[in-house]
Amino acid sequence: MKFNKKKYLNIAVLSGQTFAAGLERSPQQIDALFEKGTYAEVSYTHIDPDVQGTDTSGNHISDLTEDFQTMGYAVKTDLNPSFRLALIYDEPYGAKVKFEGENNFIATNLPASDAYTRVEVKSKNLTTLLGYNLNKNFMIYGGPALQELQADVHLRGLTYQASSGYNNSFDDMAVGWVAGMSYAKPELGILASLTYRSEIEHKTAIKEDVPLEDLIGFDYSHTNRGSVTTPESVNLNLQTGLNQTTAVFARVRWVPWSDFAYYPPALKATTAYALQNGRGLPLVTYHDDQTAVELGVGKRLSPKLAMSVSGLWDSGAGAPAPTLGPVEGYWGVGLAAKYNINQNVAFSLGGRYMWFGDVKGEVSDGRVVGDFKDNTGYAVGMKISYSSK
Repeated sequence: MKFNKKKYLNIAVLSGQTFAAGLERSPQQIDALFEKGTYAEVSYTHIDPDVQGTDTSGNHISDLTEDFQTMGYAVKTDLNPSFRLALIYDEPYGAKVKFEGENNFIATNLPASDAYTRVEVKSKNLTTLLGYNLNKNFMIYGGPALQELQADVHLRGLTYQASSGYNNSFDDMAVGWVAGMSYAKPELGILASLTYRSEIEHKTAIKEDVPLEDLIGFDYSHTNRGSVTTPESVNLNLQTGLNQTTAVFARVRWVPWSDFAYYPPALKATTAYALQNGRGLPLVTYHDDQTAVELGVGKRLSPKLAMSVSGLWDSGAGAPAPTLGPVEGYWGVGLAAKYNINQNVAFSLGGRYMWFGDVKGEVSDGRVVGDFKDNTGYAVGMKISYSSK
């Protein structure tokens, strides 16, 4: 069965940004690289997770995960018949958490403006990819990824015991790399790609306030050189046509979050001294690796309109989970549509609804400090794209 290339269905209606395992906000897709001719896009996503629970004293914890928005940009061009170049911007990691109300994450001995446990993590990624066509079907690609990572952490309340009042902040930029290969057969609606992203180590000045120092008389500067490493990842994308108007697709992502552990230097030194274990305690760590899967089908309903529906599953990064994102993966459904305004410009709109897995929340010394059940969330995104083939 042969397909008309001009009618080949592109079901990359909306690259999914969501609330996922670890600090993930984006699956770091590179769909723009596979577009034909000159291509550009701008995307916006609003994500609203609702995560509630109880602390170990039975106090209610109201929705601790604040809404957040992410932006994405991409441009791609063919340099010649063999080479193509793409620049892709996304915001892959983040957290926005604030505990409110009356529970063990609120300090009673501090002013109201500084009494809440709160965490904000932001990131920006700019990936440059050069693709080389080995032949009409196979392409290899690779390039650098420039990443900015920011964090602002405030731990408060009985949950953190002697560490209540701890603060941590840093802002750093570092470089990693991306490499992959793809296979395409447009006449059959086939596109497959395998992409590897390296870990990125941020070596930076980390500012800390460590109340435990006052208790043990440990004299340690609050600004020290330290490091935090965002994890490597592997993305596998598959698509094949069923007929001229219908295609099925699968996306699989793997991230070794079990290797992630953030040891701020002052916190590590003071907890190592207090515990006499030589290692100290991390601020954040995870138990398991993450696997995320999306399976779906796309269909062109008319020359201008295409839609897709998908099912999603995310394993999470293990249980118990850190309190900055206390969910154990999720199940979800997605629906998206792409409308071709004219032969060059298209508008995409999509949404996802997620049912988060129940999980116990823990702090880095292994104490369970909360129970989080029956939580959900949704994401809505839009994209406008330009293509000149």
